[in-house]
Amino acid sequence: MLLSFFVIISTILPSFADETKATDQIKKNPAMMDMLKKIELSKKILSQMQEGKKIDNTKSQQMQEIRNKVKSSLDEQVNRMNKDFEVYNSQNAFARFVSKKPAEIQPIYQGMFDYQQEKINSAKAERDRILAGGGKFQDAWEAYHKISATKKVKLVQLNKDYNIRYANANIEIQNAFDEKGKLPRTD
Repeated sequence: MLLSFFVIISTILPSFADETKATDQIKKNPAMMDMLKKIELSKKILSQMQEGKKIDNTKSQQMQEIRNKVKSSLDEQVNRMNKDFEVYNSQNAFARFVSKKPAEIQPIYQGMFDYQQEKINSAKAERDRILAGGGKFQDAWEAYHKISATKKVKLVQLNKDYNIRYANANIEIQNAFDEKGKLPRTD
């Protein structure tokens, strides 16, 4: 690379020969004069490169400003859309569904919903953490699905616990159900 730099300099050098300023002692030594010309040329090339870098930085700043404006506009539109459709979000839709159920079992439904929402929020946080860390999209979604999933055994246990807590269910009767939510057969 260094060799190519000097080849480029030596081809451009004759055009700068008249501009080089040197002492009489350096002018008498051709090798020193050649080195001085190359130094002057490299200074000019370096200044041109730095000027090009300044232009690139300016363009980069302008692009970043445009990105920021577009992002803020998008955020504003998403917020407006969320506000317009707030009635239809999962929490409000579920609240309308639960309101049609008997009052004594509404807390059971709400408890189950809240449990699942916590799992989904944890799953989203893990997915976003993986993506922000440079992880693969597939790995992020696999982690999301793994964390957000709820096994039937857990749902049965939650249902049992919520029935005891909110619906005044008898604990002995609730304990009679197995892990699959079935009563033992007596036939």
